Amino acid sequence: MLTGNFLLAASAVTLIFSTLKKEYPRKNLVLISTALTICASLYLWFLIFSNDFSVEYVAAYSSTTLPPMYKISAFWAGQQGSFLFWLLVHSIVGTILISKKTSAESLKFYFALELILIIFVLEKSPFAANPVTVSEGVGLNPLLQDFWMAIHPPVIFVGYALLAVPLSLSLGTLINSAASRNWLEPARVWTLTAFGFLGAGIFIGGYWAYKVLGWGGYWAWDPVENSSLVPFLLAAVLLHLINLAKKKTAVLPMAHIAAVFTYSLVIYGTFLTRSGILGDFSVHSFAGSEIGLTIALANALILIGGLLIIFFKAKNFPAGKMYENFSEQSFIVLLSCLLIIFMAVIVWLGMSMPLLTKFLDNPAAVDESFYVKSTAPIAAVLVVLLIYTFAKFKVSFGGKITHAGFILMLAAIVISSSGETVTAELSNGVETEIAGHKIIYGGQIIEDRQKFYIYKVDGEEVRALTKLRGNGEDAAREPAILKNFSGDIYIAPHPPQNIIAQELILEKNKFAMDGELGYTFLDAEIIYDAENKPARATAIIEITDGVTTEKIQPLITVTADGGTSSAIEIFDGRRRVRLTGISGDLQKARLEILPTIQEISAVPITTTISTKPFIWLLWLSVTAICAGTFLAVKKF
Repeated sequence: MLTGNFLLAASAVTLIFSTLKKEYPRKNLVLISTALTICASLYLWFLIFSNDFSVEYVAAYSSTTLPPMYKISAFWAGQQGSFLFWLLVHSIVGTILISKKTSAESLKFYFALELILIIFVLEKSPFAANPVTVSEGVGLNPLLQDFWMAIHPPVIFVGYALLAVPLSLSLGTLINSAASRNWLEPARVWTLTAFGFLGAGIFIGGYWAYKVLGWGGYWAWDPVENSSLVPFLLAAVLLHLINLAKKKTAVLPMAHIAAVFTYSLVIYGTFLTRSGILGDFSVHSFAGSEIGLTIALANALILIGGLLIIFFKAKNFPAGKMYENFSEQSFIVLLSCLLIIFMAVIVWLGMSMPLLTKFLDNPAAVDESFYVKSTAPIAAVLVVLLIYTFAKFKVSFGGKITHAGFILMLAAIVISSSGETVTAELSNGVETEIAGHKIIYGGQIIEDRQKFYIYKVDGEEVRALTKLRGNGEDAAREPAILKNFSGDIYIAPHPPQNIIAQELILEKNKFAMDGELGYTFLDAEIIYDAENKPARATAIIEITDGVTTEKIQPLITVTADGGTSSAIEIFDGRRRVRLTGISGDLQKARLEILPTIQEISAVPITTTISTKPFIWLLWLSVTAICAGTFLAVKKF
């Protein structure tokens, strides 16, 4: 466990030495620092893939049965690992900056930010030893076992890491020559790239929420969602101010200020989501920990320090006019930036409400209507300004795609929200007309810890999925979605009524009945691991219906949070049984008699059916926003 922390500490020391020299930082030291960070990251992956549950992080987010793709994503599934991934991207970008001969002052700021990230990782280390000895890990949350959620966090963190570059370029330039505009072009490229990744991460998260969570939407204005949206909006402001500052020197101070606020709000969002403040207000936030104070101090240092540098260099900024008249493109850009800032402030206030009201000893959050009512008019004005810009001014090809995507996105949000939503109780095999569609509920199927709800919509079969825990309980639900050109039919089954299971206590070599079948507990075995702790338990049980006899050997696997066991079908599905316990002296076994699939399917299921008119336009629009952004990097 000390290996990972040692590698990170060595990376920090090497990085410090690289910036102590008065001349240009030595490239080799930076490369060594990055190599050490990469080694620490690979070491964490090694621990995950080798199922080393003596590491607390591995036990919490991985298991022996976790598929390889999700073992990879377990790296950033938790708070500790996500910090390490952020640091990994940041350090790799640092080597790119070295090769591009970035100024020594800018590099010092960039590596100072990297040292802050190393402090975060060391304080909340993914290499901490597990205080409890276990032979199996908890595994990844079933909700996170999805392709889109596997890639959503790393894409977001790439965007976060890249936003450190324009801040470092800005502050380094201020130290050298506040009037210089040499930093603007490289800052434009890095900001565009960061904006593209951050936007892609946000949009992927929205698609995952729509596809997996089953509540019918893609954006809930959750405080954790908003913590990524605010720096995304400010990155858009920063980008436009950088482009405008190339033409109007008077805009230069505003570009510097935007660079400071954009990255500061990245850290602020990190503070909100990882301090535990949002624990009662967001399903996405991490549990509270002592690292919240460290992040808050880092945030204050970056924001106040950056603004102080700008303040003391203010007298060196060049003079000039930001615009000549109200019809000029510069004025339209500045007005648009101001509107986006207003929108960011509204979202910031909303997501910060639990923190702000905490000081009044009555923490509270705003609801969705607060955001919709306050930001919708601003978005409408932005659309008018964009259309005016397209009609009157020259815009790059990439910029046209991005801004057209933004207009299309707002239109798609309105159109897709105009559908119909109906909640009804559906009986198996009974046709019901809902929202203009003929829908038949076809019962349930259980396959390999997955339960499918079968529906036919206008004759076409779709399946809603419920992932099951090891004990057979529901873990995560996904809706059934029928995609058409005219839009989606979105089907979300509610949790079904519970059919009470029967519990049977069996004594060794004694006959017991459940009312129809007879059971005899013949033998049991507890298998211990290398540390002499129970790892698995199995029983041999004979079951008869009076004519035929079956013998089963159900298994319990011990995990960090208890134990798991799967249901076994007997007598061609007439019964399902599950072993739930064995006494320490192996003389008793507890068996759960579960309802059959036929019995479960016969129970009516409450289902919410929604229509989402032309929602594919939304996915097309956000793709266009990201594609146009990356095209604009090369000024296409």
